Amino acid sequence: MQERLRRVSWCLRNLNRRMFAVPLLALALSLTIFAIAHMTRVVCIYDGDQSTLTYTTEKDVHEILNTEGYYLMAADEVDYTDFAQKYVEINITRAFPVQIKVDGEKHTVMTTGGTVAAVLAQAGVTFGSDDTVSSPLDATVSSGLEIVVTRVQYQTYTEVQTIPYEQENQYTSLLKTGRTIVTQYGSNGERVLTYRQKIVDGVPQEPELVDSTVTVQPVAQKALVGSKVPISPLDFGVSLDANGQPLNYSRVLTNQRATGYTAKAGAYTASGRKAGVGYVAVNPNVIPYGSKLYIVSADGQFVYGCAIAADTGTALMSGHAGVDLYYATYLESCLNGAKYVNIYVLD
Repeated sequence: MQERLRRVSWCLRNLNRRMFAVPLLALALSLTIFAIAHMTRVVCIYDGDQSTLTYTTEKDVHEILNTEGYYLMAADEVDYTDFAQKYVEINITRAFPVQIKVDGEKHTVMTTGGTVAAVLAQAGVTFGSDDTVSSPLDATVSSGLEIVVTRVQYQTYTEVQTIPYEQENQYTSLLKTGRTIVTQYGSNGERVLTYRQKIVDGVPQEPELVDSTVTVQPVAQKALVGSKVPISPLDFGVSLDANGQPLNYSRVLTNQRATGYTAKAGAYTASGRKAGVGYVAVNPNVIPYGSKLYIVSADGQFVYGCAIAADTGTALMSGHAGVDLYYATYLESCLNGAKYVNIYVLD
């Protein structure tokens, strides 16, 4: 009987212990569940068009991504909200390739975006003010974009160019046909040409002339060339025969001695006219001032041509010469010497 009582007592004690442990276990389990629930966060992962919703107590972003099967490249960017919150967003921005062509080489830059200028800086590409870029520097890059940087340089250089002198021929019947006398020797001039040349990626382009400066003026060569042409520039519309003699005139003085003279610029004749080629000196008692004349040698080899009686002189008044022909230069007056001509009075 006592043994039975002892066993009943042990059972009662053991039951009391178990009945006390169950609430403790339930409490511990509740606390554990509460702690886990408190530590668990809702995490939403966005990767382009793909998204994943998960529950985790993990705070390491990369561990979370690895657990959910998201793998990152070196240039990818990850942005996430505060893990102190119950709801966390993780955003993955994937890097994409941008091609850069510069200095004859191609480079691939992985980037998540930005401007052309930022990507070039990322690649360490610098460029000068004359270089060109295929896309605007402030443009936003996109996948597959190719940026071409063209190196542009300018160089300036000069060349000295010879300016050939011109030949100025004065045709005159003072010389026989075919004979030439140089009255002024010519000399070449010089011109400095300045060019600006564009060099694109080391390849020279067609140079552009930007300046031309004459540093030495050329001097024309002048010559008298023998030819049966009138010396006087005057033209009265005189009709000539086959021998070069006028067909219409009022009278003619034949075999007259003709001398030559010249005067300073601005000189005036005895009749008050300004001295010049075509205005000749006569004896006004024989040929009145203002008379229109045509003067030519009998054989037609020397042709002074149309003239106006405008001046006089001692030799003319004394009868030693029939006419004194005006020339533009002293040399021509000397070449005239003393010729014998026919003086046709036209009116």
